[in-house]
Amino acid sequence: MEDDAVLLESAASASFDAFAWVEEALASRSGDASALAPLVPQLALRSQTLAQTLHASLQHVSLSGPALQTRLQGLQQAAAPLSRRLDAVQEACTSGSVSTASSGQDLRYLVTLHEAKRRLQSCSQALVEAARWGRNVRACFAAVEDPTLLSHALKGDGAKLKAHTADTDTADNLADRVREMQASLDVLKDLPGAWDRKQTMERLCAQIEAAVQPRLATKLREDDLGDVAPLRWCLDVLGSVDSAHLVRDEFCRARPAHVHRVWYAYSDEMQSEMDEKGEKEESFANWLDSFYGDVLRMLQRESRNAQELFGADMLINVLLDLLHNTLEPLTKSFRYRLVHSGPSGTDFRLGRLLLCFHATRACAGQLVQFFRTLESDLGVNLADNDDKAASAEGILRVVFEPYRLYFTEYARFTSEALTDALLRLVPAFNAKSNSKELSGDEYEEEDRDAADAAPLEDFSQRLEEASEAAWMLVDESLQQCYEFSGGAAFPEAVEAIGTAVQQFTLALSATIPVIRRHCKAEPAVQEEGTTSGSLVASPDWSQFHASLALLKACGTLESQLCALDGRVRVRMREQLAQFFGETSGSSSPRSRRKKSHDGSSIALADLVDPTKLVAAVSKTWLHDEDPVRQSQFHQFEMELLDHSAGSPGFDNPSSRYPTATLLDEAQRAVRSWTKEVQLFTYDSVFLPIARVLETLPANKNWRKVPDAALGDLPTFSMLPQDYITMVADLLLSLLPQLEPFAESCSLESAFVASRGAQEVCVQSEWARLGQLLQLEPPELATCQRIFGSDGKSAAAEPAPTATEFVDLWTAAVASGTLAAFLRTVCSISMLSDMGAQQLAADLGYFHNVLSAVGGEGNFIVDDVRRALETDLPAHIQHVNELRADRYSPENQALAKINDCVAAMRQRALEPPPTMASIYFNYNELLRLSAEQAVNEGLEQQDIASEKKKKQKTRAKAKENQDEDGAPFRIQTDTEATLAALQPRMNRLAYLQTATATNLDALARSLGPKL
Repeated sequence: MEDDAVLLESAASASFDAFAWVEEALASRSGDASALAPLVPQLALRSQTLAQTLHASLQHVSLSGPALQTRLQGLQQAAAPLSRRLDAVQEACTSGSVSTASSGQDLRYLVTLHEAKRRLQSCSQALVEAARWGRNVRACFAAVEDPTLLSHALKGDGAKLKAHTADTDTADNLADRVREMQASLDVLKDLPGAWDRKQTMERLCAQIEAAVQPRLATKLREDDLGDVAPLRWCLDVLGSVDSAHLVRDEFCRARPAHVHRVWYAYSDEMQSEMDEKGEKEESFANWLDSFYGDVLRMLQRESRNAQELFGADMLINVLLDLLHNTLEPLTKSFRYRLVHSGPSGTDFRLGRLLLCFHATRACAGQLVQFFRTLESDLGVNLADNDDKAASAEGILRVVFEPYRLYFTEYARFTSEALTDALLRLVPAFNAKSNSKELSGDEYEEEDRDAADAAPLEDFSQRLEEASEAAWMLVDESLQQCYEFSGGAAFPEAVEAIGTAVQQFTLALSATIPVIRRHCKAEPAVQEEGTTSGSLVASPDWSQFHASLALLKACGTLESQLCALDGRVRVRMREQLAQFFGETSGSSSPRSRRKKSHDGSSIALADLVDPTKLVAAVSKTWLHDEDPVRQSQFHQFEMELLDHSAGSPGFDNPSSRYPTATLLDEAQRAVRSWTKEVQLFTYDSVFLPIARVLETLPANKNWRKVPDAALGDLPTFSMLPQDYITMVADLLLSLLPQLEPFAESCSLESAFVASRGAQEVCVQSEWARLGQLLQLEPPELATCQRIFGSDGKSAAAEPAPTATEFVDLWTAAVASGTLAAFLRTVCSISMLSDMGAQQLAADLGYFHNVLSAVGGEGNFIVDDVRRALETDLPAHIQHVNELRADRYSPENQALAKINDCVAAMRQRALEPPPTMASIYFNYNELLRLSAEQAVNEGLEQQDIASEKKKKQKTRAKAKENQDEDGAPFRIQTDTEATLAALQPRMNRLAYLQTATATNLDALARSLGPKL
């Protein structure tokens, strides 16, 4: 009891030592905790007093750092035994060595004691962190604000040893001190002054970034980094302020500087030096190959630096960013040089683009091998990376980005380049010949004709040579498309070929007017030469043979195109199947596009093969295009891979008329040029015939009447006139001119170029006849079928024969001659009985000639001839019978033709009109025209009045305008009609006067003889 009193007295004293008191109490009781129960309240009271005192003086203690630190260390040392004893007490309590009755209360006392200990420890730690914070703040700001210390820290390890001081240690340990400040800031966050400490930390971080970042950039711009220890120090320091990414960003931005200097060092002078060595087109591509070598060496060198600086885990990502920062800034300049690096300086050539593309493809292959080696060494796989920029696809995108524009607009670039190349192959027609030298009397006319045909023959020969070169360019263009896009731009390449070939054929067509002018085969010449009424000599057969040679060249051009079409289709099917792995199936373009997107993941192992690498690049580009283009490609691919083999005649080259299915646009362009040559070949024979027939309406024999002086003398059968015999001679002489050419080796090409010649050549003449007689399309088609084909299929007899070629062109000329003859016959003004007999004789002779050249079924000439042999009433009755059969186009056509001829015969029986009747008819026409114009004006006025009724506003104003405008319209229409009729009336008056004068002169000349 005495001991307890002493203990309590000591606890109440001002110099109470709690740790010593507890230790003494435990020692005196020998571990009996129950005896300590009376002491707990006093101890708790003292503990509370001590806690209040500590909290009240915490601010003061934080300011007296060194003294408080010493005191706290003493407290820690004094509290250590107490902690051990309390742990022993807790262990004794849990072991059940105390009585059950007092254990609950004792445990609460012990918990109170433990809480007091924890608070004491937190206070101690707060005081320690406050002191550490102050020291670190002073040291960090001193290091950041002293440039010499930062410069020392950025030196190598050897330089640091030579100039080592205590201050330099502060700069070297700057990152550790900043981390300690971060830890102190977290511990002191609930204590007063937390906001000021946070502001101090933010200010320090900003100053560290501002001080370190420029020195980091300067260090990274050095060509040779050497020791990376300074960079690691920068990474450590900036990492301590959560800005470690600045080191990586600056590293990837600054290290390509040397490569960029090499790129921009390429100048026009360097290109000129390469051009002088004879490289020209290959100059930039060769330089580009060496530039890519510098890029690869830079990556290999920086991979070692990056691994030491950032570690193996981030090595590949850092190198990919470095590659992107190396090549991406050069894209615009790269594209400019692709266009401006040629010999001419500004022209774009697909061949030069491919040379550069091959260099880029080789570089991409080396990069693939480089990153595959890194994958193997580091045990990673880029295909598992979710970031597309840090994947195999990212490598392909950044390396081939300069070429993506040309893939997007491939059709435009290729069509322009191919058009320029094809236009350079267009042969010029040189009309100069040795005709001047052969114009003397000592040379025969045949020699001069042969000299005139020489330029056309030379043009045909050069066209055949250009044909082979043109299709070689087209084939090369498709091969270049495959090399550039792996086949993904095939639809655009085919479209570009169609556009380029169309321009090529348009350039060829531009030579036709010059050729016609030289060969005197212009239709305008025909119209001007028909006014004289004189007959024209036979065609220039040498010019006709030269035109056949040109026709053969056109057939060669089309045949070679179709042969190329068959080859490239087979090759393109193999290429698409190989590089895109497509197999035949019935999936739609949309499902194929979805399937292509689903399997778009790329692994580096798949890019080892250069061809697969190009296919991967083109797939990536295609995925970036709009859905319309993607669907067009997959539609093209589906048709080529799936449906081509099953299409009848898809690869059948034995057809009589070859057809291009892939290059169909190009074939249509060639066919348009061939049609112009067909017309020229046709006109070289037909125009002389047409000039002869144009004299037919002015023939005086159509108005001839029987001579009254001859009385009832018997008449003899009439002979064909000169014009029809000349036409017959021209038609029949065509056969011996065609047969030698048809039997030559040029038959197949000429036959290909003659496809549809009859429809093309005679269409205009039959259209003129139909317009004159107002024939309906079925009626006109019935007339044209007289010389039509027999319906034989082109595939029934693949090999054409010479007879078929001769018959084809003979029928074409004969059909056109028949149309021209019928048109000129229908242009005769009047036909007397003797004129009708003469025309019947001419028609009979013409019918026999047409039968000899394949027109045995010529029902028109035979029907008109028989009708002319009858009298006029029978002829009119025949017309009515034909007209009654309304459902027969053939009879309707015959009715209109015979009606026109019967009207001629009818006009011959009418008395000659006098001047009075002419003026009466003239005035009657004027009256009828005026009445018609007035009626039309009234109808327009009625329509306008109906419109005015529907409009409720401004009705009166509009009525006035309509009333004022209607007479003006009537007057205008009447004047226009009169102006149109005036020349015809003047012509009628002139003809009447001339006829009367001629009749008087004829009567005077015949009077004495009678």
